[in-house]
Amino acid sequence: MIRILPLLLILSACSITSGTKHAEERYFLTQVKPVLQQHCLQCHNGSLPPPALNLTNKATAFTRSASGRDYILPGDPDCSLLISAVQRGGTHPKMMPRTEVSLTEDQIGMLREWIEDGAYWPTGENGTLRMQKSGENP
Repeated sequence: MIRILPLLLILSACSITSGTKHAEERYFLTQVKPVLQQHCLQCHNGSLPPPALNLTNKATAFTRSASGRDYILPGDPDCSLLISAVQRGGTHPKMMPRTEVSLTEDQIGMLREWIEDGAYWPTGENGTLRMQKSGENP
């Protein structure tokens, strides 16, 4: 019985971690990805997106600006340029998105929470953002 207890603790810790990753991925897919695809990807994709922020995948999204600031700094939304830009307040010189339609307070809050919680972004197909075709669900 004593030998089984450590094994049970390890197994339960693994299932908690697995459940957490599943929840983080679900949150990214259902909340974060649709907002980024609908409101940001029109400009921030390809090899020379403005201002060099490419949101098509994790590797390109988690980069730094020319001034050395992180676009997305996991755990710190206040130091993430993405949040500065979408809030349409603060000191960011170019507020985003550059359309008549701003993100809602709920969408901004969701992005802040996502970054605060570590900004989980899956790899592979689930973590790839693509432009939506007309009439296609995000």
